[in-house]
Amino acid sequence: MSSTVRLLSHPASQPCRSALQFLVENNIPHEEEVVDITTNINERQEFRDEYNPTGQVPILCDGDLRVWENIAIGRYLNEKFDCAGHWFGETLEERTRINMFVQWYAYTLRLGGGAFHWTIFAPMIYGKDKDFTAEVRKGKHLLYESMELLENYWIGDNDYVCGNVVTYADLAAFHEFVSHEAGGIIPDTVWAKFPKTRAWFVRMSERPASKQVSEWQYETIRKVMAGEMQVTFTRRTAVLKGTEAYGGHNTGLVHLGEGTDYIAEMETP
Repeated sequence: MSSTVRLLSHPASQPCRSALQFLVENNIPHEEEVVDITTNINERQEFRDEYNPTGQVPILCDGDLRVWENIAIGRYLNEKFDCAGHWFGETLEERTRINMFVQWYAYTLRLGGGAFHWTIFAPMIYGKDKDFTAEVRKGKHLLYESMELLENYWIGDNDYVCGNVVTYADLAAFHEFVSHEAGGIIPDTVWAKFPKTRAWFVRMSERPASKQVSEWQYETIRKVMAGEMQVTFTRRTAVLKGTEAYGGHNTGLVHLGEGTDYIAEMETP
């Protein structure tokens, strides 16, 4: 193992930013390598063979070891570099609550990121003439449901999602909202219903590491939405897998109506 780890990531990715912020917050020596997810580089078999069978980033490289999935990366770094106990909990109760949150987040708030992806990125990938209403609605449904639980259960009367100290759970959740904020996905009328969640987001945004890691996303999406910058995607699959209205995850399915039918392929003798 090495004293300096390498993070394969892209600043547009919420989980990548979570992992990177953990590195920055804890002053962990690291190298950053940007994987250009506007191309199909991480869809290629050689990339999957070398780094991650799903092709997804972030990926942490520590010598010959490959760690993927941002929560697993956080746990690995936390143990390897003996980080402050609050990040993953110092007591059994704290660790359990964080564990519950990050498992809940993975199939709720994380997939709610589809509201951003299918609003901002999908037209660049598939063309502006396509209708992504079903995908956007699916994402917003998950997002708004998640905000209700954040407000009434996870945050409640606390400053952070798992108590009154910041944890890795906050980093994971925060960067989902960074994308939504940058893309103007959540209307003021919705935010008004969740004042505790809004206050938590502002609190997280004020952290120096949050500003450092989020800067690219805010500035790039601002330029894209203002027509000052054109981003060209050469890939034909969703960046945020699992948010398709119809589709799976690891196969990197194209938008409905394009390409081959994965289910038919699998069920064909």
